[in-house]
Amino acid sequence: MRRKLIISGSAFGIIAMAFVLAGFFASQKEAPEINKPPIVKKTVLTRPIVYDKLNTEIVTYGRVETAQALDLLSEVSGRMFHGNIELKEGQSFKKGTLLFYIDDEEVKLNLKAQKSNFLRDLAGILPDLKVDFTENFVPWQEYFNALDIEKTFEELPKTKSDKEKIFLATQGIYSAYYSIKSAEVNSEKYRYYAPFNGSLIQVNLQSGSFVNEGSNIGKIIRKGVHELKVAVETKDIPWIIPHSEVEIYSEETRQSWIGNVARISDYVNQNTQSVDVFIAIRPNGKRIYDGQFFQASIPLETITNGMIMPRSAIYNGDEVFIVQDSLLKVKRVKVLRLTDENAIFNGLEEGSDLVVEPLIGAYNNMLVEKREQRDIDLELGESRENKKMEGETRSAKAGS
Repeated sequence: MRRKLIISGSAFGIIAMAFVLAGFFASQKEAPEINKPPIVKKTVLTRPIVYDKLNTEIVTYGRVETAQALDLLSEVSGRMFHGNIELKEGQSFKKGTLLFYIDDEEVKLNLKAQKSNFLRDLAGILPDLKVDFTENFVPWQEYFNALDIEKTFEELPKTKSDKEKIFLATQGIYSAYYSIKSAEVNSEKYRYYAPFNGSLIQVNLQSGSFVNEGSNIGKIIRKGVHELKVAVETKDIPWIIPHSEVEIYSEETRQSWIGNVARISDYVNQNTQSVDVFIAIRPNGKRIYDGQFFQASIPLETITNGMIMPRSAIYNGDEVFIVQDSLLKVKRVKVLRLTDENAIFNGLEEGSDLVVEPLIGAYNNMLVEKREQRDIDLELGESRENKKMEGETRSAKAGS
């Protein structure tokens, strides 16, 4: 029994000694090196902030409209006939041309009858004027002698006393005279003369038709005076300078014109959800057709202190990244104007390195390595130069 205990104790001691020795030798070994992953810096595209005077413009499109169009409306009733030109669409005319007239034979006869009655009434009071108003008889005598029922009546002579005025009024001279003048004005409504050089663009009634007061006979437009109606986004309207010079171009005919901002609408067009701007086109001898589609380059108000950057590099409306001591820093800017692709801003210190590309997963104090855009431009330039030299070398070899 005692012998078994001695053997068991010896075995346990040997095992314990083995563990101790194993731990000792293990502690003498060098710890294996741990390979730490290298620090990777994200490369970002930057550009030094430099503010400058910026001249910007917007390019928009629209259709040509005549600057002056008139509806031909009848002011009287009767049978309508064409004047010196046929009433057909596209017909041109000059200022003063008789476009149409309405049968006025009866009106003319009634007017002559009124004038004849006036002559009779005036002749009847001339003896009284000679006796009672001798000092003013001669002007009335000369006026009576000059009257012609085929012509427009001139103004009545001036009276020299209240008594004379009362006498003329009681004799019905004034009422008869002004009835005639009213009839003369009305008779002019039976003939319509062209107010400008132009052409007919719409004809609603043919010669010989009976018209009523207010009937729409057609529409005319003025030649040589055109406007370009373009749509501009509401955000750009405050930047447009009234009467500024605009470059106009036709992609179809490859012709150009100069115009000026004539007026800006004060409401939003429901069809385009933009504001209509009207540009007066200066005549230059080149033919313009109503309805043509033109391009317009409208200059905007100059920005005296700003810089252009890609719009995609702006976050949350007014936040950008700059690189400071190899770290990204979030900064706020003052956005002056936005376009579809770019933004004009200021508000940051000049010389700061602005990130000019959109970053995914970027955050404040992120470690980065900057690469200025001008370095890339230089590399592109060198690449083009190298390709050019290679091409020249190949050409030289081929020639030899």
